[in-house]
Amino acid sequence: MKKKFFLIAFFFITCSLFAQNTNTQVASIIDKTAQKYKALSTFSMNFKVYMENGAMNQDDEGVLWVKKDKYYLTFDDQIIANDGITMWNFQKNINEVSLFEAEDDDFVLFHPAKMLNNWNKEYDAKFIREEEIQKKQMLIVDFKPKKRSSFYKIRLFIDKNTSYIQKMMLYEMDETTTTYIITKFKPNAIIEDTKFIFNKKDYPNVQINDMR
Repeated sequence: MKKKFFLIAFFFITCSLFAQNTNTQVASIIDKTAQKYKALSTFSMNFKVYMENGAMNQDDEGVLWVKKDKYYLTFDDQIIANDGITMWNFQKNINEVSLFEAEDDDFVLFHPAKMLNNWNKEYDAKFIREEEIQKKQMLIVDFKPKKRSSFYKIRLFIDKNTSYIQKMMLYEMDETTTTYIITKFKPNAIIEDTKFIFNKKDYPNVQINDMR
């Protein structure tokens, strides 16, 4: 009986220690990646987007420019940007722009530093595995939102050598899976502040929806 109790106790202690080590490991990976992005004054990245939902598949390409808290993102005939005061979303196909307060930004997933800032308050993280992909060692980490969200999981593929994100998969509640693959990354790129500001003169006859 004592032997059985010892084995049970050993099992639970081992599991507890394993969980602590796993949590420490994933925190170390994420925090290191967050610091890498925070250390940059600016960066730009080109990416490809693959969206899957049953029989529907959609491919696209985009570019993201980041300067500290500001960003400018273009893909799928739209522009999503935040200049620190106003967040705006321009839809090219209908020539319409919507303006929001910067803090009402729902697109922080596109900004690596913002997404990883205080990540432990927003997500439960789990280290999945290390895997070689296209001759690069990738650390694969899952984020699950703690609050109600339109998605139930984010999977990050982090380059073990550089600590930069190379790929992100977004799993949404409607069974849509969107994959973002970084094809080009340029740290400390020269980016003017005017790039992030919405200027009506640049969009003739645009319809403005001011939600501020």
